[in-house]
Amino acid sequence: MTLDLPLEGARARIEAEAEGRARIIRLRDGEATGHVSYEDRGDALFVRELCIDPPHRGFGLGSESARLLRAAAEGGGWSTLRAWAPADLGLATYFWSRMGLRPLFGARPDGGIWFERVLRD
Repeated sequence: MTLDLPLEGARARIEAEAEGRARIIRLRDGEATGHVSYEDRGDALFVRELCIDPPHRGFGLGSESARLLRAAAEGGGWSTLRAWAPADLGLATYFWSRMGLRPLFGARPDGGIWFERVLRD
């Protein structure tokens, strides 16, 4: 399966940058405001990183980007959306929980937490 880019919402567009990496563009002015890295893991679309650059945080670009990715994963046939929250970034843990993904507890590489949302059975 492949992620069908670009994805566009009310505030942001996700555009392909390289294999498994895309930039997040603010629609208002066309400025690149962050990036997302992802990979197809068979039944799951795995978001390794979704990052909004510090000066652009707090305006809903990350939340909209996460919702766009979830909708694209559902439409693209993946049954699960997974995301990674590094151990040293508590904000990522809060963010993915707020986006409707649940933590998968247990030992993980580098001490982080995987989050998951089942899209279809």
